[in-house]
Amino acid sequence: MSNLRPVLITIDYPPDRGGVARYLSELVRASHGGIDVVVPLSHAGNRDSTVTSRPLFQDQWPRWFPMIRVCRELQSKVSCILVSHILPVGTAAMIARWFGGPRFVLLLHGLDAQRAYEHPFKRWIARMVLRSASAVVVNSKTTGSVVQRLFGSSVRVRVITPGVSDMTFVSRETARARLDIDPKEYVILAISRLVERKGLDTLIEAVKGLPPADAVRLVIVGDGPEERTLRDLAQGSPHPVQFVSRASDEHKAEWLAAANVFCMPVKDIPNDMEGFGIVLLEGALAGLPVIAGRAGGTEEAVVDRETGFIVNGSDSREVARALMLLLGDPEKQRMMGEAGRKRALADFRWEDRWKSFQDIFDHLV
Repeated sequence: MSNLRPVLITIDYPPDRGGVARYLSELVRASHGGIDVVVPLSHAGNRDSTVTSRPLFQDQWPRWFPMIRVCRELQSKVSCILVSHILPVGTAAMIARWFGGPRFVLLLHGLDAQRAYEHPFKRWIARMVLRSASAVVVNSKTTGSVVQRLFGSSVRVRVITPGVSDMTFVSRETARARLDIDPKEYVILAISRLVERKGLDTLIEAVKGLPPADAVRLVIVGDGPEERTLRDLAQGSPHPVQFVSRASDEHKAEWLAAANVFCMPVKDIPNDMEGFGIVLLEGALAGLPVIAGRAGGTEEAVVDRETGFIVNGSDSREVARALMLLLGDPEKQRMMGEAGRKRALADFRWEDRWKSFQDIFDHLV
């Protein structure tokens, strides 16, 4: 077996935030040095010893042209390339392969495949990239179905869902004391980028419809273009709606510890999709029942009526009913939370995800 290691070439990596950056960084961490990473010069501040910054872009079009040279230069130094962006990194890896570059494995997250399909020229390029890849990995069964629907059933995909890393949470009492939250309040938590598909408008409407007598607080942690719209929508709510911006991972963990339920009623939006939803697993890891919208890959993250509820993310009344079922039944809340945490730890270990990728890489050598 070759002693060469695979390399991940990506333009989405910490300090960037979001599901893709989290997926990739956690996968690299779980490899324990088994894969190297190449990022653009804009990420040069990353101090991880496995990460190297290279000039992947230039000023003139096509801006990604330097990626081809980087891919070709890796031919004798790596076993293969892991590509997490079908365009443009996949394009560069494909062209490099034509001229003797390494084989490459393509990882798709859902929205990237949809965006590539929207434009005829990009669609044509994406089809060639898919044919040129030695293996195609998707982050959920739903993403796999979308890829095959858009680009043809002949595209063979392998599903490797995101994982979750175990972490220690402070007690609910301690977290609430730090965050200045009333111990008697029922805290509904959403951690999300503030964009339309996350269904946060539906969640706010659902909370506004809860009985005024209940001591409920909705906390939305995240940033995004919909913030002003959501703040306006929250006006007049009988329950406090609190927005928390620019939260660190440590701050998010405190909110997870302080909450009673995690809710992200994702909904289907044209040309936009939720590939999986790592944060749903993080809610489960914190021992919270999770309410998720029936869209994208969320049904693979939440087991309906066992670890939480799957609801129509466009129906505020359905979301409110799920919240009321938990609000009025602490025992159900506890049992769902325990089941979710147990499942997250047993079925979504990052080390198992790395082994699945390693199996793919080894078969290419």
